Amino acid sequence: MSSHSSVSNQVVNLWYTRCGAATASALAIRQQWLQQEFAGNGTQLHSLRDSESLEVRNSHFHHKQSGMFREGGNIPPIWAKGLGHDTVVVGITWLDEYQGIIVREDSDIHSVNDLKGKRVGIPEHADAVIDFQRGAAQHGFATAFELHGLVPADAKWVDIAAPSYDLTDGPRRERSEYRHVELEALNEGRVDAIFVRFARGVRLANTPGYRQLININEHHDPFVRVNNGTPRPVTVDRAFLHKHPDVVDRYLAVLLRTAAWAATHPQEVVQLLAPENQSSSEAEVIASHGANVHLSFTPALSNQYVKGLEIQKNFLRDWGYVKQDFDIQDWIDPAPLARAEKLVRQQPEFTVFAAAQAA
Repeated sequence: MSSHSSVSNQVVNLWYTRCGAATASALAIRQQWLQQEFAGNGTQLHSLRDSESLEVRNSHFHHKQSGMFREGGNIPPIWAKGLGHDTVVVGITWLDEYQGIIVREDSDIHSVNDLKGKRVGIPEHADAVIDFQRGAAQHGFATAFELHGLVPADAKWVDIAAPSYDLTDGPRRERSEYRHVELEALNEGRVDAIFVRFARGVRLANTPGYRQLININEHHDPFVRVNNGTPRPVTVDRAFLHKHPDVVDRYLAVLLRTAAWAATHPQEVVQLLAPENQSSSEAEVIASHGANVHLSFTPALSNQYVKGLEIQKNFLRDWGYVKQDFDIQDWIDPAPLARAEKLVRQQPEFTVFAAAQAA
């Protein structure tokens, strides 16, 4: 770090966190490329998930841990920014994912219009740092209603208590089995419709006994498809960026190189994503994210990506998740990505790529 001599002899601690979903970070981590980039002297990479501090692990949501890079669903970082946490968006990816509304097959509901006056199930994680799953379900129903000339007040919104799992210090508590409380409520007749997403949602929509009312992911307008998973910002705290811009540049360069690899390895990408999507089949991954999912990992700050992020921010503001509104442009710093793109032009591939493929 020749440009920062005052910290040149100190080890820079950086943390990675990601959602268990399709991201460039997830691919880079699973292939060990991110770990290898920061394995040398001067930097030490830590997995947020492996920390025994609950507060550190919860930085995945509130973004208080300095030196943390986050790529994934957009509700937590938007919420944290609305609380005043000084983070910065250094890249955005746009990866569409399945979003559907299903009812029981024996229901008299055959279209979204039929949901007028009906009970729609919304999860409520009372112990969550930020209930992003609730926000995603609300946005999914709100989008479907708007497409069919309805307003949220046309339906009865039913809260369904949902458990949280990681609530204490010590090793992260893994949930032994996923409990789909909305599906339980649907099966028991406590609600009439639920919102489902990801590959798991695809599986449910195609399971005998259920009927899909809408697949929002099929809509031609990308802005209609905006929700927690689309678009996905890459964020870091602004203080760390100012102190260690070269580290941020290198992190983004890993993502850019990973995206370039993914673009020419479609089958390997789907194979890597299957375990990231609740152990889904490769066919379900493609059904959820589209046949061109391998082309969806390049971080960018295009007008569409930024506009999509603003649409989601405005939704979260209007639904009470963003406590203090902010200008989306003030949240974005394009300089690190521009520098990372220059690094990649100078060295298109890592040596670890060749080593990994030769292994």
